[in-house]
Amino acid sequence: MTGVPVDSALVRWMALAYRAPLPAPARLDVALGSGPDSVPFPPEVLQREQEDLLALQDLGVRVLTLSDEDYPDRLRRQEDPPLLLHVAGRHDLLHEEGVRFIAGVRGQAGAELHEALEAGSRAVVLLSKGMLRARNELRGLRQAIEDGSIAVLSAEPPRAAWGPARMQRCRALCRVLTEG
Repeated sequence: MTGVPVDSALVRWMALAYRAPLPAPARLDVALGSGPDSVPFPPEVLQREQEDLLALQDLGVRVLTLSDEDYPDRLRRQEDPPLLLHVAGRHDLLHEEGVRFIAGVRGQAGAELHEALEAGSRAVVLLSKGMLRARNELRGLRQAIEDGSIAVLSAEPPRAAWGPARMQRCRALCRVLTEG
């Protein structure tokens, strides 16, 4: 792990987003109102989120909260927006015009990404699993991430495995980002 200090407020945001014993609308109310500091979390929950945040930092992943100015307005305007986004690469691509948003890296999505990169386009790849489960995908996309051609985004908990419901959410976010 790096020696980078951990943002304790960000750890609490992660705990709110992924571990708070609240239904989604209540989590959103807390996020937009009193904030994650108003929710008591057991120390082991905060420790787990701190470990995940350090692991994300080691992968070069930035965590955007709903209250971050870099959080995309198109998502913020949704009825139930993700409280957190994990972004590897240029997070500013989330706001640029002409960027292609692609849900996934396999099959047709992989072909679409390859086509975009061959054409010199910029793209944001949305993943339907957590960034800590996407190490292989990040490794395979490292060069395009480093040269600024793409960003990789996940709204899933860092350790979340792929699943059909997560893929549906990923595609829905992709539509929102594409349609503006």
